[in-house]
Amino acid sequence: MKKALAAFFALAFVVGVAISPAWAAHAPELSKQCQEALKKTPNKDAEKLCGEGDKLLKEGKGEEAAKKFEAGLDKLGIKPAPAKK
Repeated sequence: MKKALAAFFALAFVVGVAISPAWAAHAPELSKQCQEALKKTPNKDAEKLCGEGDKLLKEGKGEEAAKKFEAGLDKLGIKPAPAKK
């Protein structure tokens, strides 16, 4: 049982490490989507979240930026576009 549990946690760690960079790489696309949406539907809360996302992206914090962009898009009622492969 301990081996199975250890294997599960090891797999979860590997998946988490692999997904984070992919999500972070998606942040520039989310930034663009956020800016385009704000042009069509101005919203102060969304503008603030997207601005924070842009700042985090410039600081190299892509994963945190992606979360801000997604929250901003959510405020606008927009589902984030899927990552391009």
